[in-house]
Amino acid sequence: MRLPPPSRLLALLLALLLLPVVAAPASASASLHRPATAVAAQDETGDPGNDPDGAYDDPGQQAQDDAEDEDLPPAVPPTPAPATPPPVNQSPFPPEPRAPLMPPLVTTGTVPGRDALLRTDGRAAIPRGAPLRVRAIIAAANRIIGKRYRWGGGHAKLADSGYDCSGTVSYALIRAGELGSPLVSGSFAHWGSRGAGSYVTIYANRNHVYAEIAGLRLDTSAVGDPGGRDGVRWRPVIGKRRGFAVRHVPGL
Repeated sequence: MRLPPPSRLLALLLALLLLPVVAAPASASASLHRPATAVAAQDETGDPGNDPDGAYDDPGQQAQDDAEDEDLPPAVPPTPAPATPPPVNQSPFPPEPRAPLMPPLVTTGTVPGRDALLRTDGRAAIPRGAPLRVRAIIAAANRIIGKRYRWGGGHAKLADSGYDCSGTVSYALIRAGELGSPLVSGSFAHWGSRGAGSYVTIYANRNHVYAEIAGLRLDTSAVGDPGGRDGVRWRPVIGKRRGFAVRHVPGL
């Protein structure tokens, strides 16, 4: 057997000695070029995971994951609180006038000043400062206070067991010498002088009539009366009601 020359033998020995050194850097370089996501997955689970390269190689898998994200319900915005509606006036008409508080009742037949006051027996205390004609009307009305309401009462005869609204006003004016014969309520809407008077004002339409005399109201209707009783009575003043004509006794 022929041996190789010494120079070739030396080169072969050097190659055998350098072979492990070259293999080690190549292995380390392969590890350095491996994606970090694959290393983490292999460290935790022992396998490279579903996507060792850190990206989807299968487009279908990516579409499936995207579809799962789209199935999540969208965020619901908070519902705003309902706005409070403004108050609405239910009636297009103004309310009926309310009666003022009545002054304390008196027991005397007359009172100083020009305003009448209600007595404890339901009659009116006559004001000494009012004109004589006004005092006569109040005195006449006092004679039928407490009579019951009766339709047509006071028209066929002046002295009656009951009176309706126009019969009541007619009685007071006739007894005081201001009226010749009874009138119905519709006629009072055109009687006397136009507008309110200083002491006596008559409010009338075709269905009803009442008179306000020296601070009290002569009326068969309980509108505006805290007592709420019907019949011929002195009541708190309420002024003009909707749909009523305003008249007054001439000179009063």
